[in-house]
Amino acid sequence: MAFETSTSAFGNRKLWLILLVAVSALPMLVVSIPGAADYPSHLARVFVFSQIGHGTALDGYFTVNWRWIGNLGIDLPTLLLTPMFGVEGAMRLVSALIAPLTVAGIFMLSRSVHGRVSGSAMLALPFAIAQPFLFGFLNYCLSVGLALIVAALWNHNSRNNPLRILYFAIGATIVWTAHIMGWAVLLILVAGSELASMRSLRDLAVRALRALPLLAPAIPMLFGQAGGGGRLFWSDPHILTAKAMNFVTVLKGLSMPFDLGMTAVIGIGSLLAFLWAGGRRIEPRVGTGAALLLLTALILPTTVMGSWGANLRLTPVAVMVAVMAISPAKLPSRERALIMLGASLFVLRVGWSAVQWREADRVLKARLMILDAVPAGGRMAFVSAGSTCRASWALTPDRKLGAYAVVRRNSFTNTLFQISGSDLMIIRSPADRAIWFDGSQDVAAICPAGQLDLRAVRDRMSRMAAAGFTGIWVAGISRDRIPVLPNYRVAYTRGTDTLLLR
Repeated sequence: MAFETSTSAFGNRKLWLILLVAVSALPMLVVSIPGAADYPSHLARVFVFSQIGHGTALDGYFTVNWRWIGNLGIDLPTLLLTPMFGVEGAMRLVSALIAPLTVAGIFMLSRSVHGRVSGSAMLALPFAIAQPFLFGFLNYCLSVGLALIVAALWNHNSRNNPLRILYFAIGATIVWTAHIMGWAVLLILVAGSELASMRSLRDLAVRALRALPLLAPAIPMLFGQAGGGGRLFWSDPHILTAKAMNFVTVLKGLSMPFDLGMTAVIGIGSLLAFLWAGGRRIEPRVGTGAALLLLTALILPTTVMGSWGANLRLTPVAVMVAVMAISPAKLPSRERALIMLGASLFVLRVGWSAVQWREADRVLKARLMILDAVPAGGRMAFVSAGSTCRASWALTPDRKLGAYAVVRRNSFTNTLFQISGSDLMIIRSPADRAIWFDGSQDVAAICPAGQLDLRAVRDRMSRMAAAGFTGIWVAGISRDRIPVLPNYRVAYTRGTDTLLLR
């Protein structure tokens, strides 16, 4: 009877864990236009990959330098599924796997060091939908989820044999292919585990040799020309303030009271869990990994190898792993309380994200109707005019909506990523490549007054006209305030979205 009860309890617990993994995909699955800020540009990039060389107008605007780089996380599976679901459907399905893989990785890593899914692991679950995910750093977030899984398998498997070497070499290469920073997270987690398990300094060389398979991605890095160009390293002028804010804003992206409140609850819950655990113990392997991640987040500049937001991306992962390092409480009642708190916060965050994205989805779909008036195969510029001096807390795809012109109208637009030396998709025209990429759509407000800078808008539109854009989508300005542009007419207007055509 005792055995049956135990088995039933285990089965129910396993079912709940599976449900938590599954429910994390909800925000991506309930919308047609996901609300992650960089999502449209990622979608446009994959669409170009899928269409290049097929005789469309995109062949005249882009070229693809096919090579193996550490930034292909969602691109490769999306390309694989595009013939079945179309690029938009395939992209949403692949993106919907990111949070579930992260949740599964949290569970597996906890089980590998604590022997079970701990209350602290449940408290770490909201970080599956942290600022990097809502920002739309999709390749990076996928790589982190995969890194957690590989790190957990590393802790489970301590045997040395050829198959183990092969498995972890492949695993590390998959993580690196998704994103190079995810590979760095994997190396740091394994380094923490190995350092904490050392018995003497003489053991260091043995453990270093044992970890050599994880360096397999060095091969494609050396021979695949995966290095970046342009600005490799750059730091925010107010770097210390920015780093402090990275910890405050780990869950930024939905609403300030909601995100900050949840961050505070997780912080207080973690402190109480540590104090009430009985032994007040930090698991050494995960704790060392967390310390190394935190140190790396503090050292990293803002931009690394042309990739902006390096320290911003890493900070939520470091905090998440630090929370997971707290050992289970000695008293089952206290551990159950922490499990319930973590699960409740996670379900609340998933639900709130899904609701917010669902509400925004209706607005975004209506706004994208403007593309019906855009000539197929043309050049459409996008202008996003700001009217406030305060950065919005909520992360939305509004600044990148113009990228949908690539997907739905085979058009060139100016909102796409262009990182010299580290991107496969390259803008053909040298003149376009020098100016008309992500960032060229933004026109800041006049500060500190917080007013539309109509003079700057007029100047930007004039430069776009001179660059040969046949259409200009101006967002954030009512039609009556849009500057008159010679040889252009208003072809569509709705709310604060207006399309001008030559």
